[in-house]
Amino acid sequence: MREALAGGELNRAAQLLGRSYCISGRVVHGDQRGRTIGFPTANIHLHRRVTPLRGVYAVEMFGLFGDVEFRLKGVANIGHRPTVNGTRCQLEVHLFDFDREIYGEYVQVEFIKRLRDEKRFDSFPELKAQIERDAAQARALFDTLSGSGDDEAA
Repeated sequence: MREALAGGELNRAAQLLGRSYCISGRVVHGDQRGRTIGFPTANIHLHRRVTPLRGVYAVEMFGLFGDVEFRLKGVANIGHRPTVNGTRCQLEVHLFDFDREIYGEYVQVEFIKRLRDEKRFDSFPELKAQIERDAAQARALFDTLSGSGDDEAA
């Protein structure tokens, strides 16, 4: 299964697991760099130092706000954040059409589709442009999935 995840084969990994691959954890404070370029992220503390996933993914994040269950779509990066010389593996999720403080909330992130490898950019404007493309690709994927009539896949 680790090989399937490392290779971005999320469907194969789901078949082996009997469910979609998820990472769970609490939303923690990050460096808030994403906010400065218009892409605030929910940072999920990874308990493991090593994860088979690396790169950028279309994701869904779910959990509870008090008694209200939520499921939100977004785009995530899991890796070492080479553009900012990151030293530890981190999961950062940008949620679409969402603006709420969720620090401390326990959430699950379901990985829907791998979009690309993690990459180092020479500047924040280059990074921002790529995140815009990643977000557009993930939104288009979710639009396609929701139009298929298979809400379980979305």
